[in-house]
Amino acid sequence: MARKSSPIKLSPVDVLFAAFVCLFFFGVVHIACNNSRDQANRTTCAKNLSVIGKAMRLYANDYEGQYPCAGGTTSTWVDKIPNWQGVNRYQAYQVGSDGSGGLATISSCLYLLIKYAEVSPKDFVCPGDSGSTVFNPSEEDLGNLKLTQLWDFGPHPSNHYSYAYHLPYGGYSLSTSSDPSMAVAADRNPWMRPSSITPEAIDLFFKKDWDSAKTELGNSLSHEREGQNVLFVDGHVSFETTSSCGVDNDNIYTYQSHENKQGEDIRIGSPPRPFLVRPTTNTDSLLVEEPPLIIKTEIKQHREVNSSDLKKTSIVATLDCPMPEHQNVIWCSTFKMAWDKMKDDIIGEPIQVIGAEELAARLNDAKISPSDLNEDSYYATAGLIEKGVIEQIQKDITKRFPSEPVPVFSDDYRTLPNPILAYSYLNVDIGFKYPFYAYKRAFSFVDSNGVKNSVTAFCGQSEETDNDFKHVREQVDILYYEYGEEKGSDWFAVDLCKLTQPYQVVLAAIPRRGSLTELIADVEKKISEFRHDPYYDQLRKLRTNLNQGYTDDMLIVPDVLYKLTHHYNELVGKNIGNSPWKEQGYFIFEAIQMIDFSLSRTGVTIKSEVFFGTSGAFPRRIKEPRHIYFNRPFLIYVKKRGENFSPFFVMWVDNAELLNEFK
Repeated sequence: MARKSSPIKLSPVDVLFAAFVCLFFFGVVHIACNNSRDQANRTTCAKNLSVIGKAMRLYANDYEGQYPCAGGTTSTWVDKIPNWQGVNRYQAYQVGSDGSGGLATISSCLYLLIKYAEVSPKDFVCPGDSGSTVFNPSEEDLGNLKLTQLWDFGPHPSNHYSYAYHLPYGGYSLSTSSDPSMAVAADRNPWMRPSSITPEAIDLFFKKDWDSAKTELGNSLSHEREGQNVLFVDGHVSFETTSSCGVDNDNIYTYQSHENKQGEDIRIGSPPRPFLVRPTTNTDSLLVEEPPLIIKTEIKQHREVNSSDLKKTSIVATLDCPMPEHQNVIWCSTFKMAWDKMKDDIIGEPIQVIGAEELAARLNDAKISPSDLNEDSYYATAGLIEKGVIEQIQKDITKRFPSEPVPVFSDDYRTLPNPILAYSYLNVDIGFKYPFYAYKRAFSFVDSNGVKNSVTAFCGQSEETDNDFKHVREQVDILYYEYGEEKGSDWFAVDLCKLTQPYQVVLAAIPRRGSLTELIADVEKKISEFRHDPYYDQLRKLRTNLNQGYTDDMLIVPDVLYKLTHHYNELVGKNIGNSPWKEQGYFIFEAIQMIDFSLSRTGVTIKSEVFFGTSGAFPRRIKEPRHIYFNRPFLIYVKKRGENFSPFFVMWVDNAELLNEFK
């Protein structure tokens, strides 16, 4: 009879040891698998570049030793060629009949190897390059066109190739007779990727005391920043652990700036700006590509919020109300409009509110002029419900603002005794003549507490080339600029589009004051003084190509988008102190202001509506480029153009609670 075996008993220590061994084993296997995959990616990538290198030599044999150059040597580098399905090169690149001029891309240069050297689209995609896919003509409506009849990798070419190529435009293109140590192509340039060109990364990598510890910041993202495969003129491909692998340790991803020629370390160079850079010497490798088109930030729809849910935002009834510290502060003239209608048309004198005397006094004393707004921009009235004021408001709004919904009123106006309504509505749409450019990476906004927030933004400079670039910048009017003692401490004010009529949008980065009234007075004073500068006509413009270089005045503005509802609870429930309303027990049962505001690259829209109900009782000269970055608390106000008009909307942006988060 077989004897039963006894079960093995393990002590807790044995169990823990066994678990540790298993975890260690799986960890080693996981690391080994990752290392194996990374190595395979590098190997495939190196083979791709080797194929590309051989094809380039074949291509050069047919073109007097010149490496691929789409369009012509005098073409302009842009993000997309005019017609990637063109019948001929003249149509594809819009070159002249003599072959001069035209618009071309790095991708179209590389695509010439598909047209004329039988390279496959898959050879242009590195498996380690996230987001890039093999160009598949079957996914496009090409009719009977074949690969060799096209001029680029489809309508979104930057998504279908993984390699940076030495910029052939600007006088220093490569040929088979160039220095054999010159880099021809390599994995993607990290400085063309938004994730790499943050101010922090640039400060670390391009600072004067650069050291090898920061080398990985300058390496391509395709291989975990451990290095990049590089194709050289002599035809060999090698994996380089630093981007400073060109002639005399030149950085293959940056251009040698004027300072570099004076003896600075060319291992660093200067970060390239897409479409605006070029090699500066015949040994300056500059491998670039178009930024990927997948990097786009869509502006979200307005967030609908109740002001009671906002922890860092205050709505004030008058401009002279004290500004709470570390808070956004918003004022819109619509509540004052409704208040004045109640005061003038119903009460007949300054309104007294028992228990809210200070706020009532501010509202009574505040001044707004009907001339501050065009008549077609607003509506305000007041009347008794029993006299049909609601029906009249709905009729008037439908007629004056036919595209807007008819106002809806609460049931209190039907059920409370003898209710009175004051109502106002504002609708202003200020479109910039030339839309600004979307800022394609996170913009860092630092609030008054020093907290950084990543938000979406728009800007006055473009990584793309278009016909409106000059006009976009010319529409900006710099109203005031003063340099600070330290970086990021400049003060300034701008009119984002001097062409808008009759209203203007003013943004100002200035020190905080005690009230919005004081802020506006400070800005207007600075603007007036700035006009007396003898160089005002030059200083008021966004300038381009300063100091005979490629440095411009820069403008970046956060997107501001919200739709909020605010209840003036300090008034609601309070009794009217004026006779005979006091004797009849009249009280304020509703004081609501809704503000729908948008500041984006296309312009500014402001919509505001107020319901105010009462009822009886039951029975410097500048040489350096200017950085107009609204990356810290700033003021927005909207007013009619001219010195005699007052704002009808004001907002102090102290924090990022109402800015659009970058995701």
